[in-house]
Amino acid sequence: MNEPVIGVVCTSRAGHDKGRAFVIIGVCDDNHVLLCDGETRKLERPKKKKLMHLHIEPQTADEIAKRVAEGATLLDADVRKALNRLGYNVDSDK
Repeated sequence: MNEPVIGVVCTSRAGHDKGRAFVIIGVCDDNHVLLCDGETRKLERPKKKKLMHLHIEPQTADEIAKRVAEGATLLDADVRKALNRLGYNVDSDK
């Protein structure tokens, strides 16, 4: 499995959010990461999920990774826009 890195896009393989795209915004330990999609999982309450329940995608939201690393203000809209730009339309689940 690929190494989890902040800013990497992943899709859920298990749970009620199966098939949904997220951006990794934090790494808890070797087995868990914090996920956000800016819509159902906002930055205030990121989803803690096991790596074994995720599929790491080859795309990276570079602007999200850069802002998290700098400690700059990040908005849920920024995460949604980044996912849409990469072809993951999270708004289609409504």
